[in-house]
Amino acid sequence: MFMRITEQEKRDILSKYDDNTSDELLIHLKRTYPITTQTWDFLKTPIKFIQIDDKSRILTGNKKVTVDRLYSLEEDRWMNLGEPVIRRTIKKFLDGNLIDSE
Repeated sequence: MFMRITEQEKRDILSKYDDNTSDELLIHLKRTYPITTQTWDFLKTPIKFIQIDDKSRILTGNKKVTVDRLYSLEEDRWMNLGEPVIRRTIKKFLDGNLIDSE
């Protein structure tokens, strides 16, 4: 069906976000932007969707656009963290969800 990765591989992927991220922002993102997974018989891999502004948007293969969109929505509220921390935290949130079901 789809590629499975080990727990060690998951930790390796997320370890690049160990520094310069905000746990508070990460919790906010998890609560505010739900991620769902859809599987269909005719597709080998499931497709992940993120709910932004009451619309489901494809997350799989669309990370850069999603990071930009979430940053533009959240930058005013979290500006005290600085742009690099906000963007890294959003990427950590998305990568964490992309590898959850793999």
